[in-house]
Amino acid sequence: MRRPVSVAWVTASLLALAGAADAGVPYRDFRDQGARFHGPGAELEPPDTLSAVRLGLTGPGRGDEGVQLRQGVELAVLEANAAGGYRGLPFQVLFRPDDGSWSVVAAQVVRLAHEDQVWAVIGALDGERAHAAELVAAKLWTPVITPGAADLTIDYANVPWVFRLMPSDQSQAELLLAAVRARGLQRVVLAVAGTRDGRLAGDRLQQAAHDAGVGVSLQVDFDPYDPPSAAARLAAVSPEALVVWGGGEAVSLLIVALRTAGVSAPVFVPATAVGSTLADQGERAGTVFGAAPFDLLSDRAEVRRFREAFAATVGAEPTHIAAYGYDAARLVIEAVEAVGLNRVRICNWLLTARVRGVTGEIAFTSLGGSQQRPVLVSLQDGQWLPLPR
Repeated sequence: MRRPVSVAWVTASLLALAGAADAGVPYRDFRDQGARFHGPGAELEPPDTLSAVRLGLTGPGRGDEGVQLRQGVELAVLEANAAGGYRGLPFQVLFRPDDGSWSVVAAQVVRLAHEDQVWAVIGALDGERAHAAELVAAKLWTPVITPGAADLTIDYANVPWVFRLMPSDQSQAELLLAAVRARGLQRVVLAVAGTRDGRLAGDRLQQAAHDAGVGVSLQVDFDPYDPPSAAARLAAVSPEALVVWGGGEAVSLLIVALRTAGVSAPVFVPATAVGSTLADQGERAGTVFGAAPFDLLSDRAEVRRFREAFAATVGAEPTHIAAYGYDAARLVIEAVEAVGLNRVRICNWLLTARVRGVTGEIAFTSLGGSQQRPVLVSLQDGQWLPLPR
C-alpha cells in the first residue's frame, strides 16, 4: 500500500532546493572529490633481488625540451646516489622516447611499467600525451608524474595515479588576461595553435577575458607547422593586444611574422613559450609578456642551488622544463625514501605530500593537479624578468 505524500513536506523540500540554488551552493564540488585508490597492493613488499631502484622517464628523444627534461631528472638521481641511494641501492633512470604520434606515450608507459619494472613514471609534456598516459596508468597501477603538461582536463579525468606538476592552462589564462586588463587594453585578439591543447586553451582564454571584462575581437586557430600564414589575418584587425598560445617555436615564428607585418601591439604568451627560443629573437620580438610557471631567476635558495648544480653538471643554464623534471624525480625519490618500494604507497604519499621544490611549494589537489600559480614575466634584453601582478 502506498503511503500518502505530505504536501507540506514536498513544499518544504522544493523551497529548500530553490534556496540552495539561489545561493549558488553546489550539491558537491567535484574538485574536492578525488577518487583515490582503494584497491590492494599496499601490503606487498619488493623483491629481494633488486640491483637498482628504477625510475621511468618518457619524453621527446629529439629537441631541446627532451634533452633538458632528461638532464633535470638525471641531476636529481645523480645527487640521490651521491647521498647513498636507497638503502645502498642506486637509483637508475630508464628512458623511452615518445616522439611521433601522441599515442606512442601509452605504449612506452606500458613498457616502462611491465618490462622495465619501474616504481613510477615521469613524462608527458603536453595534454594529449598526458591523457594517453592516464589511460594506461589506471590499469597499470603505476604513478605517473607529468612535468610539462598544463591541461586542466588531466585532473578532471580523476585518475588517482596521475599527477600534474605545471600550473594549469586556466591559471595561466587568468594571469594573462588580468595583465591585459591592468594595462587598459581592450581590443584583444587570440591566436591559438590548432592542436587539442591550443583549442582547450582558447576556451580558457575566452572565459578569462569574460571574467576580466576584456573584449575579444577575434580568435584565430593557426597552423602549428606554418604559424606565419596566420599573420596577415591577425594584423588586419589592428589589435591593441594579442594572446598567442602554442609551443615555443611556433609562438616565436608567429610573433616575428606579426612584427614584420607591422603589428607593434604587446603580445602575451603561455608558459610553453617562456624560454630561450623567443628570448633569442631579441628586439624582433617587441613587447612580450608571459605566464612563467615559476621564477627561474629567483634568489630562493632552492632555485639558486639548482641552477648552480645544473650548470656545473651539464655546462648550460637550465630551463623551466629541466626544473620540473628535477622536481618530479625528487618527488619520486622522496616518496621511496618515505614509504619504500611499493607503487600503491608511493601513489598515496604523493596525494598528500607537501614539498618545497625548485619550482616552489608542491602540493596536489585531490584530483592530482598542481596548486602552483604562474608568475607574470616580461621579455627584457633577452631575459624573462618577473613583474608585479
